[in-house]
Amino acid sequence: MLTKIRRIGNSQGILLSKSMLDQVEIDELVNVEVKGNAIVIFPANSNPRQGWAEQFSLANKEAAGIDEENLMEDVPNAFDDSEWTW
Repeated sequence: MLTKIRRIGNSQGILLSKSMLDQVEIDELVNVEVKGNAIVIFPANSNPRQGWAEQFSLANKEAAGIDEENLMEDVPNAFDDSEWTW
């Protein structure tokens, strides 16, 4: 679809047809990104925290087998190097 860039206040924009927006299921909010030499517009979640509960649940299941006592065992620090006496 060839369209003209229009002046909208102090900005510029384009008009998109309702049928085009319906095809990609865009209602109200969009994300706009620049990728290479293109401007990409895609539907945004109406709820930015959508899916968080599932992700936290998955992370908890993965972390269940981790031994927290030895979690930082191999991480060096200044205290171990200079102040600790063996």
